Amino acid sequence: MDKLLKLGLFLLPLLLLAGCRESWLEDSHDPLYFTSRPEVMQNPNKSVPLAAILKFETNHPVTSRVFLSDGECQREIIFENDQTYRKSLPIVELCPDRDYTLVVEAQDKIGQKINSKVMNYQSPPLPGGSEKFPRITNQVFDEYAVEPGLILFNPRRRIPTNSETLQGSEREDFNKNFGLLTAVNSEGELAWYYKADSRISDFRFIENGHIVYITQDNRLVEIDLLGNIVNQWYAKGRPEGEGEGVAVDTLTFHHSVKQLENGNFLILGTDRRRIENYYTSSKDPDAPREPQWVMGDEIIEFDRWGKVHWRWNAFEHLDTHRIGYMTFSGYWERRGWPDTLDWTHANSASFLQNEKAVLLNLRHQSAVLKIDKTSKDIEWIAGEHSGWPEEMKNKLLTLKGSERWFWHQHAPELTPEGNLLVFNNDNFRARPFDKPAPPAEIRSCAQEYRIDEENKTITKIWSSRKADDQVLPSFAMGSAAALPETGNVLAGYGLMFRKEDLKEASWDTRRQYIGTTQIREYTRRPETRLVRKITLTARDSSSGIGWSLYGARNVKSLYKGK
Repeated sequence: MDKLLKLGLFLLPLLLLAGCRESWLEDSHDPLYFTSRPEVMQNPNKSVPLAAILKFETNHPVTSRVFLSDGECQREIIFENDQTYRKSLPIVELCPDRDYTLVVEAQDKIGQKINSKVMNYQSPPLPGGSEKFPRITNQVFDEYAVEPGLILFNPRRRIPTNSETLQGSEREDFNKNFGLLTAVNSEGELAWYYKADSRISDFRFIENGHIVYITQDNRLVEIDLLGNIVNQWYAKGRPEGEGEGVAVDTLTFHHSVKQLENGNFLILGTDRRRIENYYTSSKDPDAPREPQWVMGDEIIEFDRWGKVHWRWNAFEHLDTHRIGYMTFSGYWERRGWPDTLDWTHANSASFLQNEKAVLLNLRHQSAVLKIDKTSKDIEWIAGEHSGWPEEMKNKLLTLKGSERWFWHQHAPELTPEGNLLVFNNDNFRARPFDKPAPPAEIRSCAQEYRIDEENKTITKIWSSRKADDQVLPSFAMGSAAALPETGNVLAGYGLMFRKEDLKEASWDTRRQYIGTTQIREYTRRPETRLVRKITLTARDSSSGIGWSLYGARNVKSLYKGK
């Protein structure tokens, strides 16, 4: 102990002197200079090819400004002082196959500046092959009305079930073992993309500027802008077994994730139960009943260490015998759960901070629920009224006017005005055992509703369908988001069919057709107009490959992440 004490007394003045010297150097007016000159190189992570890394070192900590030009467009990227001398800065929002010039301006805290020489960088081209990337077509009808920034979305490739090229497990693997996140700038040019090893559903920027996304194999993955995996979590009970990262106590991760203000994640999971005397058909009311495995949804809040802090389970609050069309669709069987029916099929859960409530969307119930987070009680239900048990009828909102309810909807959110915005897929327009509307009659669109909680009423006040009379059916997925600057609505039409296929498609044959998809931006006030359209199709129309998307959202910049 005496030796350690003496050593400490000896080192203390030296440490203090070193600290004073470092402080003196930082406060001094020594000329600022590069100790290692700037150089730009391609991102070594092949999952994000359209990114570069800028490296340099200075003798003082600096704020860095990067001036970037491709000969036609110029922009400036600012990296704030992080007190490091050695920089490795991500350069993103680069278009493919483009010659860029870069200049770095470094400035220290007393205002000294230095500039680099002009550097050149050639971005790589897009990968070849219809199976690796879709054709993205951008049409702008009113450039002054379009929301500025980037549109971030997740193309999903899809070979139909009647494909002659791939069948069975090979076809399923082709569809699910591939994921993309893409960003298109205001000119309609691809400006960033990320390739994953699994189909992606929901994706979000989080507080630290990273992106989280959900995979089909029940993982939540956190990446930076260069595609580096920072963290991973997986559903503890998933069919794939243990994985990399942190296990979370639920059977699956699916459809929806949000980060809360406390840093925790709100995500959809599931619970699987054996239900006696259950339906064996959604078409024949007289079909025999038998015990069935049924998958129901749960909402989970968990922290970065995987600890679950809150859970809401549909089995504890809803009637399991209120089924919908698609209950027998095989959704969970294709995801590793044999002989399991899809009862509720939640696809969105959002925390309403001001009300300490959760907004939950149940596609197969054609219902949006508001849930009190403290008591876990359902406060209201927005959706058509058939089949609800007597004890829940006082929670149902009454739709005013002569409008139809939404059906099999996606992505409900509250607008800044407090209204409910939702993507209405309009699928089936009925519950078992009423006759459904055929696919050719479906009219998918974004819709906005005003809710009067006191009087338990709901009124439709806007629809994107007013923009034109074009038939736009989306048979799966979809999104609707109010945009912050213009107030426009960005709608993602998840899975559409070609016009020639739509005429003959039925609900039983819908998986046999090649998919296509669109992202549409509409004005809301004072009139409804279509101001932008992005279409995804196969590069080669003879490839047999279709494309869909889970959803789309606008971000001002990848650097800002919102």
